[in-house]
Amino acid sequence: MNPIREFLPPRDVPMLQNELARLKHKDIRQRRIAVRRLFEIDDSAALSAFMDFLDEDDDWFQDKAVAAMRRWVNSSHRKVVVSLSIRKEIRLRILASELSTRLGSEGLTILSTLCEDEESSVYREAWRARLHIDPGSIPVAIRHEDYIVRKMAIRNSGDIQFLVNMLDDTNSHVRETALNQLNELGANIDSFGEHIFGPHSLEIARMCLPNLIDSGESGKISELCKDPEPKMRKILCDSLGSVNWMQWDDVVDAAMNSNDPYLLPRLLRSRREKSADDLRIALLNQGRPESKVRVLEHLHGRAVSESIRELLPTLIEDSNKLISQVATSLLKDYEDLGAN
Repeated sequence: MNPIREFLPPRDVPMLQNELARLKHKDIRQRRIAVRRLFEIDDSAALSAFMDFLDEDDDWFQDKAVAAMRRWVNSSHRKVVVSLSIRKEIRLRILASELSTRLGSEGLTILSTLCEDEESSVYREAWRARLHIDPGSIPVAIRHEDYIVRKMAIRNSGDIQFLVNMLDDTNSHVRETALNQLNELGANIDSFGEHIFGPHSLEIARMCLPNLIDSGESGKISELCKDPEPKMRKILCDSLGSVNWMQWDDVVDAAMNSNDPYLLPRLLRSRREKSADDLRIALLNQGRPESKVRVLEHLHGRAVSESIRELLPTLIEDSNKLISQVATSLLKDYEDLGAN
């Protein structure tokens, strides 16, 4: 039985009935004209006829039926949405999820069922709609195995502590969404900054470092410099690239003594200050072989200070062949540049 039975406004009856009757015409062209005219009339009383098109073999009529649902379904059409929610076609169940929001709280029962659908495209749309009309379902959504659903829950939350807890999520996209939401809400970094040292710290560091730098909180920055993984090294170097980090003694000490031998050479790569040269000299005198090689490599093709130039003969005699080779190459570069 058709789920819609509506009374027609008297002034619309003749025109509407004529076009509805023409929908049964044998000539497909006449039926298509009737569909277009019904859209022009724009009366939701025609919705029942369009529901029948969902079982047509012709895709054009099916598409028009979907368009009619989107145009005319309102809070009085719960039966229509229910009928869509149990269709085997995925796109119609997605449509049911979309239209359920128009039913207000009446749509929650439908959405609760669709949230359990086996098709991800269906249950994701159902969760999107459910969270829109029922923020109380956030705690349920946040436990969902699908990270997309968890991201939706985060975007609908204004609870700072809840968002901070999501910084420990196993999925990087979820963590990043939680950080973005915290920033949108203007959360103080003190409320979540400690997560920068957690097992999922990369996204948090990327988001927190600008604030840490602006506020001069060198303590946390120095902690990050102690033993960064390669991706964290890149984040640190990108963030500190245009910052006078050499004014922070704790950051300098942490970088100099870092378990990552490539951190300080990378931080120094584009720096021209005398203090940067002082750090290069310290590395060339006391650093690990990897640090020495990287510092020398970065100096190729650039002006070499007198103090570093004086070290090159000693480095050429180094027992580490790679250090010796790179120092020899750098000295030759310098001599060639001088000859030119």
